[in-house]
Amino acid sequence: MIQYAELAFDLPILEDTFTYEVPPGTQVGMRVEAKLRGRKEEGIILSLHHNEPSYEVLQVDRVIDKTPVINEEQIGLAYWVKEQYLASLGECIHKMIPSGRRHSKVKLNENVIASEPFKLNEEQEKAYQNIKSDFGKDSIHLLFGITGSGKTEVYLHLIRDILQNSNKGVLLLVPEIGLTYHIIRKLEAVFPGQIALLHSALKVSERFKAYTDLLQGKKRIAVGTRSAVFAPISNLGLVIIDEEHDGSFKEHSTPRYHARQVALQRCRQNKAVLVLGSATPSVEVYHLAKTGKIGLQVLTKRPGTAKPPTVRIEENKKDARLLGSELTFAIKQRLDKKEQVILLLNRRGYSPLIYSEKEKTYIPCPNCTSHLCYHKKGTVICHLCGFSDSLQRLETKLGEKLVMMGTGTQKLEEFLLETFPGAKVERLDQDSIQDKSVLTDVIGRLVDGEIDILTGTQMISKGLDAARVTLVGVLNAGIGLGLPDFRAGERVFSLLTQVAGRAGRSDLAGEVLIETNTVDHPIIRMALDQDYVRFYDSEIKTREELFYPPFSRLIRILSRSKDEILSLKTIEEVHQVLKKHLPEPNTVVLGPAPCPFYKIDANFRNHILIKTTVQNKWREILKKEIRPLKISKNVYLELDFDPLDLV
Repeated sequence: MIQYAELAFDLPILEDTFTYEVPPGTQVGMRVEAKLRGRKEEGIILSLHHNEPSYEVLQVDRVIDKTPVINEEQIGLAYWVKEQYLASLGECIHKMIPSGRRHSKVKLNENVIASEPFKLNEEQEKAYQNIKSDFGKDSIHLLFGITGSGKTEVYLHLIRDILQNSNKGVLLLVPEIGLTYHIIRKLEAVFPGQIALLHSALKVSERFKAYTDLLQGKKRIAVGTRSAVFAPISNLGLVIIDEEHDGSFKEHSTPRYHARQVALQRCRQNKAVLVLGSATPSVEVYHLAKTGKIGLQVLTKRPGTAKPPTVRIEENKKDARLLGSELTFAIKQRLDKKEQVILLLNRRGYSPLIYSEKEKTYIPCPNCTSHLCYHKKGTVICHLCGFSDSLQRLETKLGEKLVMMGTGTQKLEEFLLETFPGAKVERLDQDSIQDKSVLTDVIGRLVDGEIDILTGTQMISKGLDAARVTLVGVLNAGIGLGLPDFRAGERVFSLLTQVAGRAGRSDLAGEVLIETNTVDHPIIRMALDQDYVRFYDSEIKTREELFYPPFSRLIRILSRSKDEILSLKTIEEVHQVLKKHLPEPNTVVLGPAPCPFYKIDANFRNHILIKTTVQNKWREILKKEIRPLKISKNVYLELDFDPLDLV
């Protein structure tokens, strides 16, 4: 009897599946190659049957896998993601599977003797017991602890409890694998041979080996970044999202899921506990905890003799110095004592602005409403679209010598090497870690005391735990406060608080020096006091007044096209459809309007923002009336539920 399969393809199409004939022995969850609309595509088998269609059916060209690469739970989860984010089923399924083949062999270093987690202090023990008491229920807990308060130790005890007392699995999500060096090291020490790492820095074969170890039940702990939320863990018992406030947990391509929402759905399906850890939780999550909708466990002090750092502020003077006198002196003191320094400057490149004396303006990117940035080795780059050119060619074209203005991380690194000769200086930003292994190497050398000064952008604020870092300096701390986004203040407060927490994580006293020309800005002042609760109390009032989350849910509809008129026409067409359903109680529709960054990569961008308490109702409207619209192939329409970025 002929066997038929329903295949899902990784394409932005409305149809969920297509029917093909497959050979005997084929199983649900295998990948195949098949022709679709004249092109060879990779598909996933979602179901098998013997119901002969009334139309001619193609055979698959070949079966890729010998055994399934996804399980039934993942298939069910893909259907949920599809409905939640209005993406195609195939796009959702393929998001779950790392590229590669299942037959590659990778030698793993697992010759580690298991050690015990550190003993918990009173606060940690209370948090651990409160969370543990909910094992077997689909509950959520916020572990809200100041930086360095030992959230990782609570994680380790919870994981150990799950592994020892059940047959369930554990998922730990982190913002960036390379910057969670200390967590990975502690996990490997306590649970040798039981961890599968899932992240983009791995070789394809390594990533697929880790994935299949989980699928086959050989490993019970998955650790990874955002996409690891789809890991094939059977019988999930615990999900931990470390630094839950971090924006990297939101996907910016289709399907535009948030790992926290997907994790919550998996916990509901498996009656698993979800732990959200942060020193600066997102306003939405802290609001849930404050209103009693999720558990709240608080850690207020650092374990042992470690104390929170003292924080001081220095006003930027309008002179040519890159570092203020206080910060320069403090760095010299630390270097003399063989201690380490971290300097945050949230600007890539050498000079972030290039000025034309002739035109009296900063040089824009030819493809964006953004300025070009000068990088070392004579290159100018746009950080929005990636456009690059040589400075020499640009100056020849414009017929003038351009002026480099401002300071980026490359210029700061050069200045530090000149000012502190003999100091070992390293830089971490998107330009220095093109090879992801560089990130892990630099963090390892910092922890081992081989680096004196580490400078970089916001990535150095995440999770670094080096015992001899006693000074953190922040340059131009107000960067980002002027963005036209209601979350701008939250991001800056979180960044400053998190990077400050890298200092004084051992018995050595820590100090933080913040340089800014906005010393009286309330966000800067609250960060200076390391007072999250005061920040939240202030922020929540503004959110309520303006009907922003957590008092509403957001939906962003964005049209982009290289044809400016077509982009505008499309968003106006969408708006006409939405207007049929307005006015709607508890809903505000803003726009259509040009995006703050109106042009990126030669695409003109317009958007509509829906603020509503009935997001599911609007989801159905978009599903039934917007997705089926006959939109020009020269326009891309984005539907983004709960967006983090509004620019």
